[in-house]
Amino acid sequence: MTREALTYALWLGLCGSLSACGDSDAATPDAGPADSGPVDAGPPPASRPAATPLLQWVDAFIGTGGIGFNDIGSTYPGPAMPFGMIHPGPDTMNETGALVFTHCSGYAYRDRYIRAFSHTRMNGVGITDYGAVALMPTIGMSAERTTALGHRSSYDKESELASPGYYAVTLDEGDIRVELTSGLRAALHRYTFQAGSDATVLLDVAHALPEVRVDDGAITVLPESREFEGFVHFSGGYSGRFGGVRVYYVARFDRDFAAHGVWQAGALHEGETTRSGADVGGWARFDASSDREVSVAVGISFLDVARARMNLEAEAADLDFDRMRAAAESEWESQLARVEIEGRDERDFRIFYTALYHALLMPTLATESDGRYRGLDGEEHVADGFTYYTDLSLWDTYRTFHPWATLLWRDRATDFVKSMIAMAEQHGSYPRWPLGTGETGGMLGDPAVIVLADTWQRGVRDWDVARAYELARVSADGDPPSGGRGNMEPYLRLGFVPIESAGSSASKTMEYAYADDAVATLARAAGDDESAATYESRGRNYQNLWDAERELFIGRHEDGSWPAEVNERRWEDFYAEGNAWQYLWLAPHDVEGLAETMGGRERMLERLAFFFQESELERRTVGPPAWYWHGNEPDLHAPYLFAGLGDHDGSARWAAWARRTFYGDTPEGLPGNDDGGTMSAWYLFASLGLYPMAGDDDFVLGTPLWTRAVVHLEDGDLVIEAPEASAHAVYARSMSWNGAAIAGTRIEHVDVAAGGTLSFGMSASPE
Repeated sequence: MTREALTYALWLGLCGSLSACGDSDAATPDAGPADSGPVDAGPPPASRPAATPLLQWVDAFIGTGGIGFNDIGSTYPGPAMPFGMIHPGPDTMNETGALVFTHCSGYAYRDRYIRAFSHTRMNGVGITDYGAVALMPTIGMSAERTTALGHRSSYDKESELASPGYYAVTLDEGDIRVELTSGLRAALHRYTFQAGSDATVLLDVAHALPEVRVDDGAITVLPESREFEGFVHFSGGYSGRFGGVRVYYVARFDRDFAAHGVWQAGALHEGETTRSGADVGGWARFDASSDREVSVAVGISFLDVARARMNLEAEAADLDFDRMRAAAESEWESQLARVEIEGRDERDFRIFYTALYHALLMPTLATESDGRYRGLDGEEHVADGFTYYTDLSLWDTYRTFHPWATLLWRDRATDFVKSMIAMAEQHGSYPRWPLGTGETGGMLGDPAVIVLADTWQRGVRDWDVARAYELARVSADGDPPSGGRGNMEPYLRLGFVPIESAGSSASKTMEYAYADDAVATLARAAGDDESAATYESRGRNYQNLWDAERELFIGRHEDGSWPAEVNERRWEDFYAEGNAWQYLWLAPHDVEGLAETMGGRERMLERLAFFFQESELERRTVGPPAWYWHGNEPDLHAPYLFAGLGDHDGSARWAAWARRTFYGDTPEGLPGNDDGGTMSAWYLFASLGLYPMAGDDDFVLGTPLWTRAVVHLEDGDLVIEAPEASAHAVYARSMSWNGAAIAGTRIEHVDVAAGGTLSFGMSASPE
């Protein structure tokens, strides 16, 4: 959940009360404790397949609402293409503005106004960035229209439609119908004005998401070619750390301009064609006396205006809105059809296919249509033999999204790995949170190497593992000038990061140990067995924080002592976005070692059961929970630790509870930020009955929600059968693979990826 504890404090301070947060309809997220056991609702409804087209099950408004840490998904309803560069959509606000924490994607479901339709954003993150290149249809032009308050419009909520390739809404100001669709690097808008109205379309260069600063920009109006062109240079919550991102654009209209102009600092310049600076924009008027429609294509680029125009020409030269929409919807239907499910509840179909959709929105394509891209060094490069991506929320996504990509989209998983290797080559070390054209250094740990190790372990190996390992050692063995992990001198000397050296010292130690185990995997793959043993040993460094008296992992001082007082349910300074109980489980790479540290398997299972029992009883509020925090990453895997220790019923029970408690089909239906598809990927795995401990070569077995699922993989179909599965039958009385009984609670990734039949005999009670 890529946000820091300070954000939470600021957010609560700004809100004061729930009603002040502009989302009062969602201000009562506490539904009381959920029943941890199976739902006892009588005989289950009949099972049936999800009807086609599968697009009908995607509700793009899921995750766009909510309040507080538990259910702000930070998703957006605008159209897109899978892992595309351009993300057109509405940026909204209320009467008093747009609260940062609820507008990280630019949109909040219950807002009353649309400020404009911008073209760059991320999915489900907890930091505001992007929001560049904003178009807005309006009526007439005046100095007032140059500001967000001046050109915003209330809108008819009942008119709003959203699906993966299409968005539409009717603006109250002028009764203007707005439709959006998208390609990979270019988008199309279609506006329908009222006959005879003073139809105007403006481009606001100064527009960005809340608290994102526009440092510079430019616009040139080209009446002969019916175009606007220019750039926006912005600095956001993360991009400001490296000097900001520059996005270039070309907007081409399908009709001649009746009039045009530019503005700067609120002053209109009718008939003029160019302005530059941080507060500029331009507009064009159109004759709507007989033809009420105006279409505009927008191409963007991270390199230059010429590439933006090239991208527009490649995808939208004909300005054919219906063609682009049909192509987008066809691509989405194809991607959704990779998984066919049968179940008992339409609500579950909506949650699943929306999760699959959300898992395809990040990372962001950063390769231009000619194969070039701007790297983390600021220079232009050629993506030779791969496609380069950016916006990698790695501290989040290494846990569930990347294993999902490796299973379902091997080619994309390879591109993600090669992108990270290219970033390390250019930046000097692996990034933690690359955004746009720079490295933010966001969050902590060394998550890229865990992605690399997981991808390799799961058999996707069309990349240079020797070079990947060499680059991994840069951060694993010291602190490079580029930043790397940080605090490596005391970590290597003491076996932990001491409190005196850094904030979040305990979290860093545990993440570093996890990453060290991943480096050991890369070392073995590269043939360096001696170093692999060293890194594998360092992978147990999390044990150096074990306070046997408290039975928790606690931050330590330089002299080895522990703090005298620790509130085990509070965000102490030595944890990042979590507390001692939530970090108690952060060693998924060493489950047996974790159990041994706690006093053995039975003691760990006892503590796990207590943790989840307390979680079940905890009332959900706007603040972070004290127990299991499904809306955040450090304990996301915890339900599957039961099965990791051989207690399959424990995982079946608590994973089903988490699915039922934290996911829904309303705007508040995602737990916390989606974090670049992390929460969505968790649901996808959990509903199929599989879970990856990132960095391993297998899956921990849970139990499926579906009576039958077919996952179309590259080497064969994975069929999952559980005919008795229902809301009240969540336990497995038997499990088999291709007809042979499964001994244990794990299944090899290589077997799953090759295709086969995984069968569950389900029951309403454990046996």
